[in-house]
Amino acid sequence: VLAQAQAPAVQVAQAELARRQAVVQVERTRRVPDVALTVGSKHSEELGRSQAVIGLSLPLPFFDRNQGAVLESVRRVDQARDEVAATAARLELELVQAREDYASARAQALALQDEILPGARSAYEAASTGFEYGKFGFLDVLDAQRTLLQAQSHYLTTLADAHRAQAAIDRLLGAGHE
Repeated sequence: VLAQAQAPAVQVAQAELARRQAVVQVERTRRVPDVALTVGSKHSEELGRSQAVIGLSLPLPFFDRNQGAVLESVRRVDQARDEVAATAARLELELVQAREDYASARAQALALQDEILPGARSAYEAASTGFEYGKFGFLDVLDAQRTLLQAQSHYLTTLADAHRAQAAIDRLLGAGHE
């Protein structure tokens, strides 16, 4: 579960959630009006002197308290939470499938390596030796060789499937990209 929380897809969804939560905070601060205080001086030609000028501006939010923007940003946060949950669920399903693919391909590759290939190799060697002594025909040797080559090809394909499944697991979890 910890590795899944560090998965790139989940981290992207969580970053989007954090961004949307920050937008909510910004929108909430916008419903409080900005108070402006101005200080300055003014020179009066008529009086022949300078005067101090002070100004205060306080907008009164009778009709606009930014409620629409706050509500919209809160809804977007809820949507981002749903996206985080959906991403985590999708990641879990993809991981289960990739792990099943890996286990199946690995078991098949081991069975081929430990049982099928030795038998096919032994049959080919026996057919070759028997051909040299005249006990088997050339077609028997070719048939045994074809069986061995097919078993080797199937083993390599299954081994590649296992490596692809492991790469999918690593990609989903972000392994090796730290």
